[in-house]
Amino acid sequence: MVFQKTRGESSGILGMQSDLVILGSGIGGSITALIANQMGMDVILVEQSSHPRFAIGESSTPQADIALANIATKYNLPRLAPLARYGTWKQTYPELGCGPKRGFTYIHHPNIENELLVESSPDGIDCDSNWLRSDLDAFLVEEVKRTGISYFDNTSVTLHEDDGWKLEADNLSCTTKFLIDATGGSNPLGIEQDCSSFHTNSRAIYSHFNGVSSWGKLHGKQKHPYPCHDSALHHIFHGGWMYVLHFDSGVTSAGFVLDNASRPNDTWESLMAEFPDIQKQFEHATPIRPIVETTRLQRYAKQIVGENWAMLPHSAFFIDPLHSTGIAHTLYGIDLLMQNIGTASGLQNYKEIIQNQARLVDQLIHGSYCCFHDFDMFSQFVMLYFAGADYTERQRQAGYAPDFLHANDQAFCKTVGTFYTHVSNGTFNPNDVRAAIEPWNMVGFCDPSKNNMYTH
Repeated sequence: MVFQKTRGESSGILGMQSDLVILGSGIGGSITALIANQMGMDVILVEQSSHPRFAIGESSTPQADIALANIATKYNLPRLAPLARYGTWKQTYPELGCGPKRGFTYIHHPNIENELLVESSPDGIDCDSNWLRSDLDAFLVEEVKRTGISYFDNTSVTLHEDDGWKLEADNLSCTTKFLIDATGGSNPLGIEQDCSSFHTNSRAIYSHFNGVSSWGKLHGKQKHPYPCHDSALHHIFHGGWMYVLHFDSGVTSAGFVLDNASRPNDTWESLMAEFPDIQKQFEHATPIRPIVETTRLQRYAKQIVGENWAMLPHSAFFIDPLHSTGIAHTLYGIDLLMQNIGTASGLQNYKEIIQNQARLVDQLIHGSYCCFHDFDMFSQFVMLYFAGADYTERQRQAGYAPDFLHANDQAFCKTVGTFYTHVSNGTFNPNDVRAAIEPWNMVGFCDPSKNNMYTH
């Protein structure tokens, strides 16, 4: 075990005391540490490995960027604000890898003429970003150290709970009043897991690549509201989908996400052979790191808060990367937790809200899987997600504080639940969606005259 002492650590590393210890220094852990420090807490951030390191969860959204900008303003963290838009990111931190994300592109296979493009930004500058996490996570850790927060990396701790927490490692011992698990699934508290309540059941095959061709150059059309590769590009097909995210460096993050029931044995090679248009996009591509094949992605902690501890959303559960909900949900969850960290009732409120959000995301994602075989069904069902996301974004921009994906609106959640039941039991009528989402549809989703090309 290696111990690295960083600026901000107290002169003695034995017997340290703190208000808060955070385990895990990804996006969630580092931003939580910066917020807690601004709130006047004595914070220690502990990381089992070190940075820079490979990580997925790279596609931002308007919800995520609005949440990040809000955190930067609310907690006086101005160095985070430029990361909320692609243009200001490139201008302020050109050394940090990213790529423009103009919207969401869906191509249906095997008939690639079936397309859905949803533009989420007005241009290629004032837009969202694909985040190269190795760069961004390392930058956030440097911000933690620059601020003077005690930070320990390459440190594996043993936890003891007794009227607070005691943490011990070879060269570290400390006590803290409160502990936050920001590890994203390592489960250092040993909480029992049970994902049986999730309907989504998927696995992934992914890596980073050089030499991936631009889908826009291969298949771009004048009717597209933006270059279709400047986006989160989704290839969808019966039983699964593929994400393709470009960075300005020429590196591309790509991976298949597959339903375990209908595609239990597919490999990278078999999927390329099955879908020649995807194979064409990747014919000159080479992985720059080994291709990863996962088991089931879904996990769910049966308990996400305790008297003196809590999990961030990504530590509490994971569903599926479809709809790019992860970054936004993490940022919403951080702000919500820090508002509620002081009391048992506050932590209970945090738990209930996070669990409600998880149920909603699961229905939106698994419902989409149920529609992947039929493009007309999918292109209408997915509008439930976009209506909820867009409405939340507009409410936030107007100064209100809606829940993540508008999950605090019982009418919206009931609408999603009703349509999820219909797609699950085979009674879904795509023509019913437009009228149902009318209260939250600010931009004309489901308008047949737009031919699945939605401008900002």
